[in-house]
Amino acid sequence: MLGFFRKYQRYFFLLVTVVIVISFSFFGTYSAITNTSTRDQVAFVAVDGTQVSRSELDQLVMFIGTDADDKLLFGGIWGPNFLNNGVVKKDLLQTGLAELLAEQYPGEIEQDLLARHQKEKSYTLYTHPQAQFLSVMTVWNYLAPDIKKHYDTLKNSNGNTAEAFKDRVQLYLAEKKLPAPLVRQVLLYQQQQYSWLTPDPNLERTDFSLFGYHTVEDWFGSRFLRLSAEFIINASIIAEQKGYQVSKADALSDLMHNSEISYKQVMNNPNLGVATSGEYFNEQLHRMQLDKNSAAVIWQKVMLFRRMFHDMGSSVFVDPLMFQKYDEYAMETVDGELYRLPPEFRFGDYRDLQKFEIYLNAISKRQEDGKTLLKLPTKFYSTAEVAKNNPELVQKRYLLDVSKYDKNMLQTKVGVKDTWHWEVEDQNWSMLQKQFADLGIKKASTRDERFAALDSLDDKTRSRVDEFARKAIVESHPEWLDKSLQEAELGRMTIGLRLKGGKPPFIGLKNNDELMKLLDHAKLGEQDSALSKFSADGNTFYRILVIDRSPDQEILTFSEAQQEGTLDNLLDKKLEAYYPQIRESHISEFQQEDKNWKPFADVRNQIADLYFAKTLKAIHDEYAVAIAPKQSPKELIVDISASLRFYPYFMEFLTKAKKEPNALQPYLQLSQPEPEEGKLPSPKALADQWKLEKTAYQSERGKEESEVDLVEAFEMKPNSWSSIQSPANGDLHVFYLTKRGNDSNMKSLSERISTARNLLSDESQRILMQRILHEIKEKRAISLDYLNQGTEMEG
Repeated sequence: MLGFFRKYQRYFFLLVTVVIVISFSFFGTYSAITNTSTRDQVAFVAVDGTQVSRSELDQLVMFIGTDADDKLLFGGIWGPNFLNNGVVKKDLLQTGLAELLAEQYPGEIEQDLLARHQKEKSYTLYTHPQAQFLSVMTVWNYLAPDIKKHYDTLKNSNGNTAEAFKDRVQLYLAEKKLPAPLVRQVLLYQQQQYSWLTPDPNLERTDFSLFGYHTVEDWFGSRFLRLSAEFIINASIIAEQKGYQVSKADALSDLMHNSEISYKQVMNNPNLGVATSGEYFNEQLHRMQLDKNSAAVIWQKVMLFRRMFHDMGSSVFVDPLMFQKYDEYAMETVDGELYRLPPEFRFGDYRDLQKFEIYLNAISKRQEDGKTLLKLPTKFYSTAEVAKNNPELVQKRYLLDVSKYDKNMLQTKVGVKDTWHWEVEDQNWSMLQKQFADLGIKKASTRDERFAALDSLDDKTRSRVDEFARKAIVESHPEWLDKSLQEAELGRMTIGLRLKGGKPPFIGLKNNDELMKLLDHAKLGEQDSALSKFSADGNTFYRILVIDRSPDQEILTFSEAQQEGTLDNLLDKKLEAYYPQIRESHISEFQQEDKNWKPFADVRNQIADLYFAKTLKAIHDEYAVAIAPKQSPKELIVDISASLRFYPYFMEFLTKAKKEPNALQPYLQLSQPEPEEGKLPSPKALADQWKLEKTAYQSERGKEESEVDLVEAFEMKPNSWSSIQSPANGDLHVFYLTKRGNDSNMKSLSERISTARNLLSDESQRILMQRILHEIKEKRAISLDYLNQGTEMEG
């Protein structure tokens, strides 16, 4: 048989060659014919009746589909068309023209937008697997809050409404100001700031481009890009009709200018592959399968469109005198000092007031008389007295160096082979049989029989057996844990151990007393054997060095007591104990129809009203006196009462300030000195915690939001005090005016004129756009019908 093929191989070769040539000739010619037919078909008829071919339109679509800014997202050199300096982004999206175009042709782009919106609704932003605070959302909050606002709005929209399209445009433009490479750099920098954080290997590989979009087409779809291209062609024709002229030489010169800008940005890149800007320009044209003449013809249309619209925009006149007069008034400033409560004492709701009153009762002996009930204490119970009655409000502080290791991680050191060998050993097998009933009923006296018994187990049971074995092997090697703890990096932390309750600083810790004894007996800065391998749950181990500790137990400040629900628990405990004392005298409020008492949870608010009745009355009475002769409400809403809790304190301060302005120090917070290295900061005196914060403050008349009442401030004379401001959020404050001035300058005036000119320019371009779109729609000069002929698959 082989001899036959060898004998006639020439004829076989000849036959195969003829068949291949005929096939290639036929199919190649057919493909060329059909391709030419597709490319030469009429895409649409322009406003002047010109038939625009599919090939001409496709070239423009390709040319404007990417721009020089996209180059950053594609590695910085080749890929996007850097000859386009952003016609779609700058001239359509930023000016609002794109929204008008989308409004006129919603049906043409609906399919693309809905398809993208389905993907966008399920999109998840990056979050570090070990640190929720390290995320894209956090970067946005700090650097670009507008992105988050438009991102949320777009995801919650219907996807294809005019409002949704506007949000899409704004989100696209906002992301361009904070591109994906910059987001990655910020996250990498933040990750490096936390030595205890295991680096996420995916951080280098993740595409941080929002929704995975890189180009205008990714964001808005190919149909929108084609609508934009058809509009540019029509606008260029109308521009020529109006007398605008752009030569091919002008267009080519502009393209070479764009190329030169891009070349200077990347000329030092070793992977560029070209030596001059001219080669750089020619290489870009070659990659787009264009010559200089074709590129110039394309850019000619863009420049005609631009000149007509830019002329309309630049024709706007803005009178500087109008802004100068406005600035003289709006930029008038007030300078002074703002006196306000620390944030934790700005009570915005009734429960904050309740917790504060319970806290004061727990740490100080107070007067029951209504006139003195609201006075802030200056003398306090001893730490021992508070510890006896409310141990959850007493703590001891420690400065520690701590390393941490999860013992379960050591199981990774145990290989599969070692696990199996351990399981079939005689003493270990007996242990497994006692632990797992399925193995206890199997006869297995040899190693092979034991291997077979293990293999016969179901996957779940086998997994449990292997885990038990690995744990036992780890237990037999305590030196593994010692070494891991020694190698784990130490981190410095300050903890406060409370006599009762509080969030445990170490996993599994339930008894603070035991740990406090260990920490108190350890030598400062030296490793104590009892703390070299401390664990409260048997799994998570800590190596602890005591660097410093407070000499005595301390009473918590209100801010510290607010944390972890300590005061919430204490408040509820007090009210529950009070309930049996007062329900007999308020039967109609607290008794059910069946004569049983209502559950505490159902009547908690009524109990609180009775418990704090004297405090609420004192607040109302003091406020009524303070604002006289103005009429006070007969009854204050409890949340409003909470916001006014410190009003008498401010009245006392303001009276003192007006009489003795140089004697205000006892009312003001003092800056805390930085603690020495390796030392705990000094505890804050209980009487100092509600002292007022003093900050320099400046505002201008035209400011939309201001903490100070600007109407009052601009009527005040220098070196005078404002009235007490009492917003509903409890942020009581007073303002001392030192001087008035004017912040108006030529720079701010120039900026305002420029901003106004840009706004008016965009508006005038939108008016022109509406006129041109009206003409285009009348003549049906934009159409995507050619896409429905099955010649192209849309992305």
